[in-house]
Amino acid sequence: MNNRITKFLAITLFLLNISQIVKGEAVDAVTGATPVKLKIEANADKQLVLDVSYEENPVIREAPLGLNVDHRLLGKDAQQLSKEKKKNNTLVYEFQQADGSRFFLDARIFPDGIALRYRVPADGPVCIYGEETSFIFPSQTKVWYASGPFQYGWLQQYQERETDRIEGELLAPPATFHLPNGIYAAITEANLFNYHGAVLLGTAPNKVQFGYVENKGHVETGIVTGLPPAKYWHEEVRNIPWIVSPKAESQEIVTPWRILMLSKDLNGLVNNQIIAQVSDQPNKTLFPDGAKTDWIKPGRATFTWYVQGSEKLSVATQKRFVDGCAELGIESVVVDDGWELWQQTEKEANGRTKWEILKELVDYAKAKNVDIWVWRSSSPRSGNKSDIGLVDPQERTNFMKKCAEVGVKGLKIDFFHTENLFTVNLMENILKDAAKEKLMVIFHGVNKPTGDSYTYPNLLAKEAVRGLECVGGEDSWAPGSAWPYHNTVLPFTRWLVGAADYTPMSFTTQCSPSVTFGCQLSSIYMFTSPMLIFAADVDEMLSCPGRSFIESVPVIWDETVVLPESEIGRLAALARRKGDVWYLTVLNGEDARTFDAKLDFLPKGKYQMEIATDAPGNRKQLVVKKSKVRSGQRLKEELMSGGGFVARISRY
Repeated sequence: MNNRITKFLAITLFLLNISQIVKGEAVDAVTGATPVKLKIEANADKQLVLDVSYEENPVIREAPLGLNVDHRLLGKDAQQLSKEKKKNNTLVYEFQQADGSRFFLDARIFPDGIALRYRVPADGPVCIYGEETSFIFPSQTKVWYASGPFQYGWLQQYQERETDRIEGELLAPPATFHLPNGIYAAITEANLFNYHGAVLLGTAPNKVQFGYVENKGHVETGIVTGLPPAKYWHEEVRNIPWIVSPKAESQEIVTPWRILMLSKDLNGLVNNQIIAQVSDQPNKTLFPDGAKTDWIKPGRATFTWYVQGSEKLSVATQKRFVDGCAELGIESVVVDDGWELWQQTEKEANGRTKWEILKELVDYAKAKNVDIWVWRSSSPRSGNKSDIGLVDPQERTNFMKKCAEVGVKGLKIDFFHTENLFTVNLMENILKDAAKEKLMVIFHGVNKPTGDSYTYPNLLAKEAVRGLECVGGEDSWAPGSAWPYHNTVLPFTRWLVGAADYTPMSFTTQCSPSVTFGCQLSSIYMFTSPMLIFAADVDEMLSCPGRSFIESVPVIWDETVVLPESEIGRLAALARRKGDVWYLTVLNGEDARTFDAKLDFLPKGKYQMEIATDAPGNRKQLVVKKSKVRSGQRLKEELMSGGGFVARISRY
């Protein structure tokens, strides 16, 4: 083909692609396909509305858009001034209100979803009274969501219902939807900085709308934002007005991205990367090498919180856990709440400060190649006058400098609970100050991930889940559905937005009778995290028949495949790959079943499979079996109610 024809075809294709983008259609850079189509326009009532389709199937129809700023309803009676394509293939819409004020709507379209955000010019503080951003689904769409009343650290039970019956409900993002046409969707937000975190409100049948929630007990009085009296934990205020200012050197208010993930199956949903793609990049001053910064080291850990007896927080118990970690090859021990009282509680304190005692533990652990993390409350706690938290900048700086001086590698910061503007900014300041001292962080008692780990890679995980601490289902102090159901919902809801601090695996203290030991062991492969903290006592892990699975579990994976046998709330089955080794993790729901699946995720070849599963008829006994398997071979295992297994598959 001559050069002139080639050039003509290239120009034609380029113009075609531009034409499609201007029309609001997604263009896959690789295939030229347009699986996602988006349309933003004013309806007959002069209200901005959103239409979305996926692979020619309608998903969202005439869903309102807009923001209430200083009682100005942006998106109502708005005139479009322009639309242009800018950096990162972002479509930028400029609108003008009847009063002459302007605002911008950014839209990014991906092969598996969309992202939207508002930018409002401002030279000072404004008051946000609410948001119109909505998604309207077809009737009989199924939805799974953590319900209100609202407490992010200890989320209430997951609901499973049709969107026809969600009016008046509060939905914790991410919420996952299954449309009658078979499409899966999930809604959340990303790049939450300098803004109040959002929830989803069921404002009408089949309609969810972004909104803002503040627990009554968490409304700031001065700087006190910590754990309130228990009677306030589950009381919420919806769409409370709040004030936000532009960031320094900025002349506009920027909302987080509103995310709609789309997929034809659960595998595509679990592997969605939109949050990573829209998140701000790490600050080069704090993280010169980004996520590859050398002092950020993902790994596994234990903690003593679930150990029974009065000595669970003693130095002696911490050393016992260090010894166990050294033997198991586990990288860290997290010293939980109570260490700051060691000067008073330790029999061998001998006048030493908490820092001197902590240094002794750090040195002891270092000699065994084990790192130490410490717990700290984010803010002053009711009834605890000894801990003023990390709200005060000087206290925060001094605390982190001291941690770094004694050799602590990471911090577990707790008791945020709310995601109001104050708390969102507090979390970012903690991450910045921790980075200055080369400290890794996990947040506990906190809101959902919003891509913050991409911007601050020293943040390894956020709790934001009803984890093993709340085991017991409806009989627990944190009410919820039965554990087998809960566990088979989480991989397709909460884990869509980032790692959680679930603290999986317990064989005694925190093992609900509704789940088996096979389920507990497999859970460390299902509920994975770059900072994977085990709930089990180290002695339980050392004597576990499936010990090799504890010793070898990766925390960063190369690939995850959701098996087609998975069904939200009934069965979770994932194949994960690290290097050339595959792991199959399966958690069963409440109904006993025969698991029957093809091993077609394996590349062609012969493999050795080692599987740890439940002993027949015994919910508290593990058995380990070995066999030879091939790619495409069927695997059958009998699963009890709340049962599970994990398999390691490697070439031979």
